[in-house]
Amino acid sequence: MKRSIDAATLFKILSNQTRLEILMLLRDNCLTVFEVASKLKIDFSTAYRYLNQMVKAGILTVVKSPEGDRYDFSSVHIFRILEEIAEFVLEKAGKKSSNFKTFQVFSSHQIPTEKFLDLCGQLCPVPEIMTKRELEKLRPGETLVVACDYPLSKERIISFSVRNGYEVSVDQIGPVAKIYIRKP
Repeated sequence: MKRSIDAATLFKILSNQTRLEILMLLRDNCLTVFEVASKLKIDFSTAYRYLNQMVKAGILTVVKSPEGDRYDFSSVHIFRILEEIAEFVLEKAGKKSSNFKTFQVFSSHQIPTEKFLDLCGQLCPVPEIMTKRELEKLRPGETLVVACDYPLSKERIISFSVRNGYEVSVDQIGPVAKIYIRKP
């Protein structure tokens, strides 16, 4: 069942510092309530309450996993709103927003591929974790190609890669995104 939310309610939710910190944590990975509480150094019940409020508002969704319930964005639009907020805040602070710029496009057909990760069918946090592990192994000039079909993982992988200085190109083939990530 789709939940309805108006702009005023969305901005009210985003105006709470702890809820905003939780959402910013979720930019890189979906997390359990224990992981959120630990990373923000807040008690479990507070983390659970805020997460549950955002689920009820339709901002977050619960993904069942063997480790317990994981919280994730209900839509890529929420993820993109947070990316825009981060860029706006940096811009107003007079800081370069290069960490949040739109991904750089380079021709994916002209690059040699050193590594390929097929993460289709995998849900958060598997694509993000596997991609980060493989990126750590890349040498300058090497390219990793990641295939994934989970929309939020695609957004997170692109965002994380760009924020960390990698060059990124994306080919969308139906529901599958082929993300080319080159280490400069």
